[in-house]
Amino acid sequence: MMKENLGRKLAIGDIHGCLKALKTLEEFAGFCESDTIIALGDYIDRGSDSKGVMDWMIAAREKYNLITLLGNHEEMMAESRLCAEAYYFWTMNGGDQTLNSFGSSIGGIPDEYWEFIKSCKLFYETDDHIFVHAGLDPLLPPEEQETDVMCWLRFRDLKPHVSNKTIICGHTPQRGNMPGILPHAICIDTYAFNHRGYLTCLDVESGEYWQANNKGDTHKHSL
Repeated sequence: MMKENLGRKLAIGDIHGCLKALKTLEEFAGFCESDTIIALGDYIDRGSDSKGVMDWMIAAREKYNLITLLGNHEEMMAESRLCAEAYYFWTMNGGDQTLNSFGSSIGGIPDEYWEFIKSCKLFYETDDHIFVHAGLDPLLPPEEQETDVMCWLRFRDLKPHVSNKTIICGHTPQRGNMPGILPHAICIDTYAFNHRGYLTCLDVESGEYWQANNKGDTHKHSL
């Protein structure tokens, strides 16, 4: 059951297996029960501890008001069970790191992780914002969007949405560790898995954002 709260609305960018950065960010930003925390997807692949990040997400749903969105990497992982071509595509895009973190083949991954992926939403909407992994068709309401657009659209191709709400997304890595800002959208994928990158958490109402990396370094800024 979703908890009612009057706290912050915090969006977390693409984590990509960076568990230490996530745990550091949790403490640095001070996640609490009154916050609504929206994780924008891509919890897995690229980094070294995809399993650990998924474990954190599963446990955090019991601790926080956490909304988990589907990223293209979770979509690839789910589709990898369907055919050899999809499996190859996933492993060539970071899936090998995820399998290594589980220490097993794809058939050895426990059901709870597949159920986690299945439970992830495609979007989350508030009065002023639409949260989505990658982007939206500008003319369609969120519930009528194609999954490919929501999970794969690049930030440079993101147009203002008919709702006039600000889109909060990830998916397209922003160089220089700074969120990408358009008049109608903010991208907080700040390349967490890169040795120079950071994981970003944005308070969408105040514009404050917190960053952490896998070394434990932290920064706090405002948009």
